[in-house]
Amino acid sequence: MARCVLWITQNLKRKALGAALLLLLHLVMAAALINFPSRARPAVQLLPLAGRVIALDPGHGGYDPGSKMEGVLEKDVTLEVSLWLRDMLVEAGARVFLTREKDQDLLVIPTGPKKKQDLENRLQLITGARVDVLVSVHANSIASPRWYGAQTFYREDCEDSRRLALLVQEELIRTLKNTDRKASVGKGSYFLLENSPIPAAIVEVGFLSNPRERRLLTEPTYQKKMAWCIYLGLIRYFN
Repeated sequence: MARCVLWITQNLKRKALGAALLLLLHLVMAAALINFPSRARPAVQLLPLAGRVIALDPGHGGYDPGSKMEGVLEKDVTLEVSLWLRDMLVEAGARVFLTREKDQDLLVIPTGPKKKQDLENRLQLITGARVDVLVSVHANSIASPRWYGAQTFYREDCEDSRRLALLVQEELIRTLKNTDRKASVGKGSYFLLENSPIPAAIVEVGFLSNPRERRLLTEPTYQKKMAWCIYLGLIRYFN
């Protein structure tokens, strides 16, 4: 009888110890999940743009330098910002289609109205890529050096275009802290915006005609910051 009682007591102790160890293991795992919440989430939530296809159009290129001031060319600025943005979007899970990845135009026949042909070819590439949205990157320049500030433009008859432009503009204002411009309807000279079959926004990253902004737009740190603003706007647009 004494042996039986001893065996039961020891067995209960082992079970109690096992239960205690199991409880401790659960507590440790719970703490790990609190400290690293991403491990407890579905993988799709780690990539906020998974499954999205985004077209980026670095304005101008090749024969067309765009605006130019004091040796700074619009086509160079727009390409650098777009490449920074591409990297951010890819890391977020998006598939990114660029109309150009280097200093080139999209002319096929080097005669005739070059600008129109270049833009039409860009539009054809974008349409064929079956993308979700289009962001075209440009830089402003006018006669007076006093004006400055990044600004977005949208198509008046497309609510998604307007929403995308508004969200990106909000991020430009919040993050850059050097512009109070508002998203506006793009008219007249924005061929891709007016003819795009998908929601599109134009982002004018600043004025090359403004000395301070021109200097900023040549700095990789500022170019990356500009790309970050557009990236955040796209994240908000899709989520």
